[in-house]
Amino acid sequence: MNKIFVPNAITTLTNLFYNSTTMNEYLAMRTAQFYIEDLKLLQDVEAVALAIENQNAFALMSKFKLFDYKAAEEIEIALSSSGYTEAALNAINIEI
Repeated sequence: MNKIFVPNAITTLTNLFYNSTTMNEYLAMRTAQFYIEDLKLLQDVEAVALAIENQNAFALMSKFKLFDYKAAEEIEIALSSSGYTEAALNAINIEI
């Protein structure tokens, strides 16, 4: 996926999974599948980590692990190098 579209994809997925007015699990999972498998969203680990950090969309990490565990782990490592610990990421996931 082009780096320009990564923040928009993260915003879209966050809204679909966690916004109470648009929350639809089936639509969110199908959109995530399309972004990850067809558009290769998780291919650029640094861009995804930056978008997640800027948008505080850490809760998406558990969803990403369902599709590509290895890429999600690499994103968590990139977030860890930004100063987030695994415990902090887990705490942030619980709060959303």
